[in-house]
Amino acid sequence: MHSNLSVSVIVQPVARIEHESAPIGLQISAADLQRGFIDVIQPTQLTVRSNSPNGFELDVLTITPLLSSMVVEGLDSELALGAEGGTIVQRWQKAQSVNLSLKFRFALAPGLAAGNYPWPVRLAVRPLQ
Repeated sequence: MHSNLSVSVIVQPVARIEHESAPIGLQISAADLQRGFIDVIQPTQLTVRSNSPNGFELDVLTITPLLSSMVVEGLDSELALGAEGGTIVQRWQKAQSVNLSLKFRFALAPGLAAGNYPWPVRLAVRPLQ
């Protein structure tokens, strides 16, 4: 007896982010408040790995109401995002991993006082379909 059996497998695209170093808080001075923004000196360093051949989407989400907008450096170009954050699309031609070193400039929301605050941004990644 002889039979043929066809098998196919669909691999779902996945992406993950590995934080290597990131600020744990934000120290806002009176000078920062007067200027209206703060440049974060310590970069957020991370690795994004994905099996998607198209790339990934990096979600930059604010988790505390400290910001009126932000600028993210360290990708293809400087990106300006609103108070709520946004999604940054990074395309590539094959599945891979990429090391990122992101720098942030935060425009401060009105009514803040000088002091120490929790880190206001959360990062998440999704595969580009």
